[in-house]
Amino acid sequence: MAYLRMPFCSPYKLVWPLVVPPTQPGDVIHRAYAGHVWRAHWTKALPVALFYGIVWPLPFAWLSYKHTARLGGKVKAATGKGRLRQVAEQLWVAFRHSISPKKYYVFELFRPERFRNAGQYVARYEFKGGLHNLLESRIESPTRCILNDKVAFHRHCQAHDLPTVPTFLMVERDGSVTRMDSFQGQLPKRDLFIKPVRGRGGRGCERWRWLGGIGYVDQRGTVLPESQLLAHATRLAAAGAVLVQAALQAHGDLRDLALNVLTSCRIMTVRNEAGGFEATHAVFKSSTRPDAIVDNFHRGGIVSRVDIRTGRLGPASDAGVGQPCVWYERHPLTDAQIAGRRLPMWDQVIDAVCRAHAAFPDRVTVGWDVSITDDGPVILEGNVQSGCDMIQRTHDLPAGIGRLGECYAYHVKEALKRGTSASFRLRRANARRRRRARWAARLGLSGLAASQIRGLIGSRIASGEWGPGASLPCERALCKEFKVSEQVMRRCLGDLAQVGAIKRGTARWQVARQ
Repeated sequence: MAYLRMPFCSPYKLVWPLVVPPTQPGDVIHRAYAGHVWRAHWTKALPVALFYGIVWPLPFAWLSYKHTARLGGKVKAATGKGRLRQVAEQLWVAFRHSISPKKYYVFELFRPERFRNAGQYVARYEFKGGLHNLLESRIESPTRCILNDKVAFHRHCQAHDLPTVPTFLMVERDGSVTRMDSFQGQLPKRDLFIKPVRGRGGRGCERWRWLGGIGYVDQRGTVLPESQLLAHATRLAAAGAVLVQAALQAHGDLRDLALNVLTSCRIMTVRNEAGGFEATHAVFKSSTRPDAIVDNFHRGGIVSRVDIRTGRLGPASDAGVGQPCVWYERHPLTDAQIAGRRLPMWDQVIDAVCRAHAAFPDRVTVGWDVSITDDGPVILEGNVQSGCDMIQRTHDLPAGIGRLGECYAYHVKEALKRGTSASFRLRRANARRRRRARWAARLGLSGLAASQIRGLIGSRIASGEWGPGASLPCERALCKEFKVSEQVMRRCLGDLAQVGAIKRGTARWQVARQ
């Protein structure tokens, strides 16, 4: 159950916030999360909470032993706090605030100034698996699908005059290639970056450097001429559509921190009480691996706190699960200064992310990945389900204290005054249809499966998600989504074509114009 994270976190998270009156924004967030779980998932949450309420001390003891044995000695050497004291503090924050032993070390709660504010730390699952979904259920026309689709996001940014990465090609699973920008030849004559349309965390990304007339070379030294690189991208797309973009370089003042990757900032923006947009937190990411392609925090990267007003960096750290109390004033490989350095063009960066949030006005928070280049800031992507681990690791105050917590608590309270939106109820009904179709297909009830799929596709067309003339996903993608055979899917599409809802296009089925 992703929204509970048991047994890693204690079940008392669902009880304490409801019986203790909130005094700070973080308390409001915890209470709203607990209430959301009981309202939306009480049939699943109740037996799980009852079970772990009894046996939870056992997994806690194991997790505390595991992490204290590995990290407790390093913390004692750095702070003088003994292992027994660390375990006692872990027990308290786990029981009272549902903070796991691992997060005790990640957030460095062994430091007294942080331990005092333990109740204001917001768990990743409270945002990503809980309150983001609560807020989403109150939005009539959510832009979440645009933020989650790299192609739609690129086009949306272009339409709103936002700086984004030049994107040249989209190669789809069936091998078809769509040009998204003008260039000569099969591929642009410049450094290229290939990444999955639906990828996350830098998985499946490749960087290819232009060698002139020879072709392109990747990070492993493989050289491919233009035609073979396009064929290679087509093979990659067999597992999921890919984009071919420009491979950008970091600003000249930041290249001594970049190694071989494009450094970026994660900036959190929030819609405030007046309906405007403001940036509340920022961290700067860079890599410590010479063979890395991306600066992802969980793939060997380090992060620094960025002063949101001045753009000045604090010391850098990794995820904290292996080296607590280790903070880098200088880059561990290049020896370049980190702490105290001021990021270039910082005012332009803040202006860009605030304008970007205004292009997605229904979102309460967005985590923006922004790179600073010689030509100015470039928005890489917007994370609709952004957590706060990097922020809370690097900042001395937790997310529940400050403008992010204040604005989020305000919008959660406002959302609870409203009912769920019609579009959310439709999405929930479609989710039920999808589950029924999959179960029917597993049981061999092809007629019932086809009926559920017809209803779901019809609702997507009726709601405007697939507008007149829009192409449906390929049959293979639809079969994968609903876990049915191609025979069942062709039957569904044929029935929809007979009633005039869709028609056969040149390569795919399309929604009828009328």
